[in-house]
Amino acid sequence: MALSLLRQVGRGRRLDVAWGEVAPGLAPEHRPWVQEATYGTVRLQGRIDHLLDLHLDRGVKSLTPVALPVFRLGAYQLLYMDGTPAYAAVSQAVAQARQMGGKGMAGLANAVLRSLAREGGAVERFPTLESDPQRHLSTWGSHPGWLVSRWIARYGVEGAAALVEAGNRIPDTYFRPLRTDPEEAVDVLLRALGAAGPETGSQPPAEMGPPGSGTVRLGSGISPTDALGALAGIIQDPAAGWVVRWCPEGPITLIDLCAAPGGKAVALGARGVRVVAADRSERRMRILSDTLRRLGLEMSRVVALGEAPPFRAVDAVLVDAPCSGTGTLARHPDARWRLSEGDILALSRVQNRILDGAAGIVRPGGVLVYSTCTLEPEENRESVESFLGRHPEFMVEEGEGIPEMARDGPFLLALPHRTGTDGAFAARLRRRG
Repeated sequence: MALSLLRQVGRGRRLDVAWGEVAPGLAPEHRPWVQEATYGTVRLQGRIDHLLDLHLDRGVKSLTPVALPVFRLGAYQLLYMDGTPAYAAVSQAVAQARQMGGKGMAGLANAVLRSLAREGGAVERFPTLESDPQRHLSTWGSHPGWLVSRWIARYGVEGAAALVEAGNRIPDTYFRPLRTDPEEAVDVLLRALGAAGPETGSQPPAEMGPPGSGTVRLGSGISPTDALGALAGIIQDPAAGWVVRWCPEGPITLIDLCAAPGGKAVALGARGVRVVAADRSERRMRILSDTLRRLGLEMSRVVALGEAPPFRAVDAVLVDAPCSGTGTLARHPDARWRLSEGDILALSRVQNRILDGAAGIVRPGGVLVYSTCTLEPEENRESVESFLGRHPEFMVEEGEGIPEMARDGPFLLALPHRTGTDGAFAARLRRRG
């Protein structure tokens, strides 16, 4: 199953989509192993490929797209899955290699993985951060070289290294209660689920999320399924919670132009906003419909293009734009390998078109909130500056209720290595008049 998932990702399929389809069919005792093997191999793909290069005469490029995932999966098990004995990892990889490439491929897998097991994967086998920061962060750090170079130029070597480290962590899971105060929700979850208090030095089963996010962090003692069964709520990262807080609230009408899968729309509705959810993807809008049914909520839903929204002017519009997602690489590790630098410029053009469409449906005195989950300035601050040049009837205003660590002047900017959350950007733009 793990190998099948890796092959799907190699063909360009999103890992979370592929995993979501197979996870329910796996036995509970097998699910954590398959998830770690799959997500871990993808997350550390750059590191693993560097090590395989050291043991393959012609490097990983000499392996076919069918064979390469076998070598990667075997290497990850050898180096990072303590519960898998080395002989078992090698034996499984050899058997899989034989199925696809015969005796010769099996022999190669056996030789390479046994050699890797002897030599190990210590950091000393990689370029050092001091001598070659770009190569260190793209091999040991397992991030694309072009992205590392961008981050070094913007944040310096230390900042880029911290961002890379944040991108390789296993992200925390956060629960957003919809009808209960987060502080009260912590007590309810602990009582309802009988979760024991934390042992000394360990993470508590549930605790308050970062200030202003409206979230509760779930520890190992409470699963997302448990939390959703105990209280009305959704799974939402604090960075997304801050974007919700950046939006106006109260008895107003807000159109969420890029709503699916709907977490921000649902959270805004719980804050008393009349939300109309729109998205171009009917498939993804069905996810929002399922969430609304689960929560017993009503919300108008429209399949529509953000570039040409079919609405009259309203009090507020949220454009949670499609973006490169470089702030969510910890949660979506496969995204780093799908992206190219050219995608950033192409996505900024899409964002500009949606912003232009949104501008026409904000009433005078109304608010347009633009947000992304990327760290790249072309899709964030520069998109806002370009929009204001085209639409001088709008001006930037600052939102409230967000901690200083997630601010950059008048903008919301959550950097994962500073906030410990996903990355996010938001600008609040008021239409004059």
